[in-house]
Amino acid sequence: MKKYDIFEDRKTMKKASHRVLRSHYFLLVFLTLLLIFFGSEFKESVLSFGDLGFLKEKSGEEAGKTDVGNILTMDDVFTDISKGKLDEGALLSDELSASLQEKYQSFAAMGLTEGVLAHIVNEVWSGKLFVKAAQSIRFFTRSERASSVIFVICSLIVYTLALVFFMNVYSAVIRRIYLEARIYERVFFTDVFHFAFIHRWIRASWVMLVTMIYRDLWGLTIVGGLIKHYSYAAVPYIVAENPSLKPNQAITLSRKMMDGHKMELFLYDLSMLGWVILGVVTYGVSELAYGVPYRIANETEFYARVRQDAIARGVEGIEVLNDPWLFAKADKILLYETYFNVVDEITLLHEEKVEMKSWQRFLADWFGVWWGTLDQKKKYDDLEGRRYSIEYLEHSMKGIAYPRWLNPVWPKKEIEKQGQFSFLRNYSLWTLFLLFIVFSFVGWTWEVALHYMQTGLLANRGKLYGPWLPIYGSGGLIALCLCARFRKKPALEFLVCTGLCGVLEYMTAWLLETNYHTRWWSYDGYFLNLHGRICAEGLLVFGLGCCLVVYFFAPVFDYLMSGLNKKVLIGISLAFAILFTADSIYSSFYPNLAEGAIEADQIQAEDLPPEALAKLSLPSDLRLQLRRNDKFAKQA
Repeated sequence: MKKYDIFEDRKTMKKASHRVLRSHYFLLVFLTLLLIFFGSEFKESVLSFGDLGFLKEKSGEEAGKTDVGNILTMDDVFTDISKGKLDEGALLSDELSASLQEKYQSFAAMGLTEGVLAHIVNEVWSGKLFVKAAQSIRFFTRSERASSVIFVICSLIVYTLALVFFMNVYSAVIRRIYLEARIYERVFFTDVFHFAFIHRWIRASWVMLVTMIYRDLWGLTIVGGLIKHYSYAAVPYIVAENPSLKPNQAITLSRKMMDGHKMELFLYDLSMLGWVILGVVTYGVSELAYGVPYRIANETEFYARVRQDAIARGVEGIEVLNDPWLFAKADKILLYETYFNVVDEITLLHEEKVEMKSWQRFLADWFGVWWGTLDQKKKYDDLEGRRYSIEYLEHSMKGIAYPRWLNPVWPKKEIEKQGQFSFLRNYSLWTLFLLFIVFSFVGWTWEVALHYMQTGLLANRGKLYGPWLPIYGSGGLIALCLCARFRKKPALEFLVCTGLCGVLEYMTAWLLETNYHTRWWSYDGYFLNLHGRICAEGLLVFGLGCCLVVYFFAPVFDYLMSGLNKKVLIGISLAFAILFTADSIYSSFYPNLAEGAIEADQIQAEDLPPEALAKLSLPSDLRLQLRRNDKFAKQA
């Protein structure tokens, strides 16, 4: 029987790969970045961080063995500790840390001196993490040699566990996502945990580990390594389809399926050489943004045709590939028979409706703002929660998403309903204002506590005099209202909230500096900061905080507030509104400039009014200097 020539169909496959990547771009690129970042595959596509070291000229006996001007990195710190030279490793780590900070001193955004994130980056890149771990071991063992041995053993254990239970198996995980993306319009991020849902994660890890060992052993022979690389190419896809197989089953089946197709795959890889060259020219940017995901999508298309050919040829053992719904949509009759109880639930949801005007529905659906009676709100929130809980099942029933319930080992076949605590709820204007006050107070408490831990002094942080920071309240409302349309997609919700909060914080800082020539906060020295007004660490905290607000705090708060009498709720809101408005008006003329409220070393007092400067609680010599600067500026 003549074998199917897959290579003749390469143009169709590449066209299909572009289509898949366009349809699921953000999800596939994000998951592929994780694949590269954790070193599972395509490590050559990562932008090189090898220059994150410093040149150190070695002398004496070592100079004769090592090239002068060798670049030293955290790997050298690890090597010193492994050889029992802990003190030398610690000294090298300190030098590397100082070199990194000096290296990026001219590039303010890469600040490595302030903040938790900068501390973590510095600790990792300089190898201080290795040093601290080894020093802790030496403290208990009291032996340089013993601590070195234990350090190496522990490092190997940690690396092995990560390799076995995550890095290797992730190659099969991401192949399954790509297989779903070929066929279905909707692919959910939770499908990453498919192996865990069906209790096959450990088995899949074991298969991928044995495959890696076989491939590495064959790699000791040049020709054998190249051949086996292509012989085992189908293993991740076989595991993606049936993670219940034993290692030898998956490996043997891969060899039989790839029989006659190894050279085709080799030539197919050569046809991707242009993308690799483009990646080199763009320092890996094009590879990360499109090249690597596109190559995996092409590989997936290639495997789909290999599988089709293997079934046609009747390859021995092919019957273990028992999930045809990864490669073709199920018949509509079969889907409706499988999801018949979902049909009943959908029918009930269509029958239950809340009478609303078009503008009320617009506010609720787009901004999460409710304008209506409390009884209507409770019913509408309940219906939205129930609709969301069956959304995936409805997509599966319609053939839009992968039908989990048709998987032979899927353990759960029932509808989970979300009730009154659903995060897809709407908020009245009164509740939103109280949430604004609560968020502002929580932010103020956080800033005061953080300042106290850093300086040991209690200070009323912010421009206002009351216990609130409006920037935190505004960030919370942005997450609840402007990002309401993204609540069903947590990853997108996080990204949008992070971006909008970054814009809010940057613009607030710029306006305060422009109007008052004073900086109430500064991120200079923080890792990845922009003009000292925002930084990666702060944005990460904002993003996570917004998700906490959207998915937990605000729904619970709203549920508790729904038990209050409406008049009481309005009365409390009006009382806080009066206090907050009065504080805002007063502080706009006389801003809070007490010690600790602002970054004292960032003050520019040329345009500060004398009465405001007089209130500034700073040391007398600094206040005198500011007055001199102010007088000099006026004379100029």
